Amino acid sequence: MILLLTTDLMFQSRISGAARTAGKECLVDKSVERLVERVTAPDAVTLVLIDLTLRTLDLPLEIPRLHEHFTDCKILAYGPHVDVDRLDQAQESGADFVLTRGQMDRDLASIIQGA
Repeated sequence: MILLLTTDLMFQSRISGAARTAGKECLVDKSVERLVERVTAPDAVTLVLIDLTLRTLDLPLEIPRLHEHFTDCKILAYGPHVDVDRLDQAQESGADFVLTRGQMDRDLASIIQGA
């Protein structure tokens, strides 16, 4: 299962479509708390995608929380290439991978397949 934290409906659609094509379930929300509540099998989560334009996320708090709750997953954060501070903050907060939105878009199929 793939979890996606975003409010971007256009990119959410692309990610969900790539997940369906790969035969994977994708659960979307804008709140870590609600995602945690909605997932009934935490061990089934293999990838959490975080849209860094979602400014309501407190990365130093939420990324460790995601790692704690979904122990067998990787966390990939992505955001605009010009938002260097937010990309750095995601890395410093414990994201396993940090990509620009362009990199994420370009490599989406392989990222989802590898999850």
